[in-house]
Amino acid sequence: MVLSSTDARFKPGDEVICTSYDFGVAHDGGFSQVCRVPADWVVPLPKGLSLFEAMALGTAGYTAGLAVEFLELNGLSPASGKVVVNGATGGVASLAIDMLAAKGYAVTVITGKDNEHAFLKSLGAQEVLARSAIDTGGRPLEKPLWAAAFDSVGGDQLSWLTRTMQQGGLIASFGNAGGIELKTNVLPFILRGVRLIGVDSAATPMPLRRKVWQRLASDLKPRHLTEITTTVTLEDLGAYFTRMLKGGIRGRAVVRLT
Repeated sequence: MVLSSTDARFKPGDEVICTSYDFGVAHDGGFSQVCRVPADWVVPLPKGLSLFEAMALGTAGYTAGLAVEFLELNGLSPASGKVVVNGATGGVASLAIDMLAAKGYAVTVITGKDNEHAFLKSLGAQEVLARSAIDTGGRPLEKPLWAAAFDSVGGDQLSWLTRTMQQGGLIASFGNAGGIELKTNVLPFILRGVRLIGVDSAATPMPLRRKVWQRLASDLKPRHLTEITTTVTLEDLGAYFTRMLKGGIRGRAVVRLT
């Protein structure tokens, strides 16, 4: 909530969102109760979202929504075929599963966490594939499986996705949990017309940012946001980060500051 503003676009009492850009990265204050930020970083809270829901979505939800926006602008629809979500228990991916399933997409997910299959199906996944069952080696082109892919992993798994896309398949790339290198070949692109679309949530132009947040409050609002989100206290963050580094978490976390 705005306490004071020197910019005419905002006034005290306005409910707003501030994520991305350099907030909490090059500029401290991500876990502060009060902070001062440039007005150009601020989005008015859209109707249909509470402040808690906005932070449960956060940068992860915005990234998922932006990926959906980009792929739909490139022609994706539920009639296109199966959509695969890789790294499925992560914050962006779990929200993407919920959004896609609600819009009628047939969602397949890939996860390395065998104990989370029931959770992923509860979000709307129709099929769950174990990461250990994926053969990331193989031929320059594989059997075409997916109309679209949402990838938070990168590395060999993203390379495998390029080789298993259908004709005109679309891939949204937004993570590097499996490495920053991408070793692939041109055949998926010149024989199947695969499009690899980068999703940069940090510096989106403000008109598009506002549009995506409006969608997150309406047609892309997750149905299972409460189940995806864990609330932690500021004092518990150290232990939570330790669990995160060990792969022991899923979904999103909202930090209670008081």
